[in-house]
Amino acid sequence: MDYVHAVIMGIIQGVAEFLPVSSSAHLALYPKIFNVNSDLLNSVSFDVALHAGTLVALVIFFWKKILDLLGAFFRGLVSKEARKSADFKMGLYIIAATIPAAIVGYKWGDRLEEIFRQPLKMATVLIVFGLILWLADRAGKKSREMGSMNLLDSLIIGAAQAVALIPGVSRSGVTITAGMFLGYKREDAAEFSFILSIPAVAGAFVMQLKHLMHTATGDGAGLAAAGFVAAVLSGVIALKFLLDFVKNKSFAPFVIYRCILGAGIILLFIGR
Repeated sequence: MDYVHAVIMGIIQGVAEFLPVSSSAHLALYPKIFNVNSDLLNSVSFDVALHAGTLVALVIFFWKKILDLLGAFFRGLVSKEARKSADFKMGLYIIAATIPAAIVGYKWGDRLEEIFRQPLKMATVLIVFGLILWLADRAGKKSREMGSMNLLDSLIIGAAQAVALIPGVSRSGVTITAGMFLGYKREDAAEFSFILSIPAVAGAFVMQLKHLMHTATGDGAGLAAAGFVAAVLSGVIALKFLLDFVKNKSFAPFVIYRCILGAGIILLFIGR
């Protein structure tokens, strides 16, 4: 049964990491709702394996864009002319946007996790930030493209990513929300959100890599591998789905889902 839970949790991570519904909230609540008592499946080690899966999904999906950005960035380090390219500037904006989350995560990440990783608090956060996503989707002009990004925009979106350290917020949801408030099209806000998440997810993975050694042998390795593969496959599918979906449709279904999930969690856990 542990392998079934491992695969399900991998799918939850892969899907919820990229859809604006909060993977951290889903992963925290799943063991509580379905009485998953495995120490490994409730450990930091297993979380690291799942995040490695979503990191690989991002690399698979955006490999060409990643190579373009890296190539432009390194050319720009030695060539003044290359520094005028859109990809070089985008690389700088991604670095700038990563800084707020890195600072907040280093200083207060564990504290935020401790304070908000409780069912009723996560439920409230799910609903509140779902409604903010709905407001951005309704009020944003949604006319700008990613090529019009500037440093101030990147820092604002980066600050939003820092807020996502609160369980229940959703990294993709809050950065897409910020992008739409700044007037970006849904698909451009989503694409920048996903590319921006690469250094953040990679950094978190590297910092917690030591925990993964606990799963290096026996059943632990098998469970981690099952969750990892499930996260990779479901992550690639979720990325493709969302970027296609938002070209012509609003985020309303995700807002409704967040509100229903939040209300359900409140009803389930209130009084416990």
